[in-house]
Amino acid sequence: MNKELASTTAYVATQHKEVDVVKEHTTFLSKCNASVSGKQDKLPTMYWIPKLHKNPYKARFIANSSACTTTNISKLLTLCLSAIKIHVQKYCHTVSENSGVNLYWPISNSNDVLDKLKNKHFHCSSVSTYDFSTLYTTLPHTLIKEKLTTLIEKTFAREQATFLACNFSKAYFTDSPANKGTTWTCDEVCRSLVFLLDNIYIRYGNTVYRQVVGIPMGTNCAPLIADLFLYCYERDFMLGLSPDTQSDVIDAFNNTSRYLDDILNLDNPFFDRMFNKIYPPELTLNKANTTDSEAAFLDLRLSVTNGSITTKIYDKRDDFNFSIVNYPHLDGDVPRATSYGVYISQLMRYARASSNVEDFNDRNRVITSKLLQQGYRFHKLRKTFSKFYNRNSDLVLKYNCNMKTLLRSGITHPQFYGDVIYKLRKIKGSRLFSDQFKRIIRKFVHRDYDPSILRRTAGLVIDRTVVDDHSHIFVAR
Repeated sequence: MNKELASTTAYVATQHKEVDVVKEHTTFLSKCNASVSGKQDKLPTMYWIPKLHKNPYKARFIANSSACTTTNISKLLTLCLSAIKIHVQKYCHTVSENSGVNLYWPISNSNDVLDKLKNKHFHCSSVSTYDFSTLYTTLPHTLIKEKLTTLIEKTFAREQATFLACNFSKAYFTDSPANKGTTWTCDEVCRSLVFLLDNIYIRYGNTVYRQVVGIPMGTNCAPLIADLFLYCYERDFMLGLSPDTQSDVIDAFNNTSRYLDDILNLDNPFFDRMFNKIYPPELTLNKANTTDSEAAFLDLRLSVTNGSITTKIYDKRDDFNFSIVNYPHLDGDVPRATSYGVYISQLMRYARASSNVEDFNDRNRVITSKLLQQGYRFHKLRKTFSKFYNRNSDLVLKYNCNMKTLLRSGITHPQFYGDVIYKLRKIKGSRLFSDQFKRIIRKFVHRDYDPSILRRTAGLVIDRTVVDDHSHIFVAR
């Protein structure tokens, strides 16, 4: 931490005392209905988390802003900027419908990318990805103020509203003050944003530092500030293109997407030589993929072959040389129905992202292998998969496979079958054991249970010689 604060130009040490800064903040914020509560009368501290996907490991520094003087105003600004972003999306959609120019590159998740690919009928000849280096800590405050205050003013003007009313759950434009929550005018929203940017302090030890460049990762509205800031430059760039002489450039950039600091281009040969005209020079943009036929973006791996593009799941954690703790353990406090519901949600994600059934089955085997190790039951995973298949036939229709084929190919088998053990224990010692045993084993063989695992499972309940005497029933007919 000492090294980071000594080497960075984003933070400068001040002579301020924490108590004086807190007092100044409290006075201003009480006037904008963003009062500081008792547990918030302090400045944020700094902590770091490792970037384990980097080699060698790197550090990500975060301001601990969950309870500090600027927490409430940051939360209110988050709601205000969210309302402005919704307006911007609607406005840009209208512009696109009328002019064919896409002014809005931000996306919410990889589903938006898949929608674009569907619109292109998965025809694509090249793909490229870029990312900004240390975006949050390089955004110039003067440019943020200039771009976002202008955007806020234009939004209020288009909405023809006097106020933005917000509480800690939503914000909306209105012509009259709200009875509850905080109601800001356009000028008050702008002044609140400027105040936040001018008063980004952290405390390290007994020293108070002020952030003079960029915005801290950790404050609530940081992602929205960065997102809308970049949008302003992208919008201006698109509006500066001539439909008469640069229609090919417009068409290419219409297929550009951005998720915060990551950019994806589909069939855009112009981006590499034009991005310097889009963003301010303070931001550094690097190309992330090495070949135009393959790229990773969010949780997608995109591959181009013979003018067509296919997708599958990409998870950077697969490359870690240690195990990741994720998904609920059945011996925990999470309800079992919810835990198996997590499996369905992942299956839906895999099916949306996987063009080929082999990739879908690969991801299914990976997750079921992990879930089995965390106490999940094989037969319940099969039942849960059947529920997913029946409820989401539109997602798996492209695979041209019936449910039984996907069950056989996609779910990892355990070392033994718990449901088989349960049934065999119920008939153990019965006068009709032999007939019941044959009927049970044949039923599970018919369900594509693995014969060798079935034999191993039966040997855990009954004598091995009995299992050997009935070896013929373990063979699929």
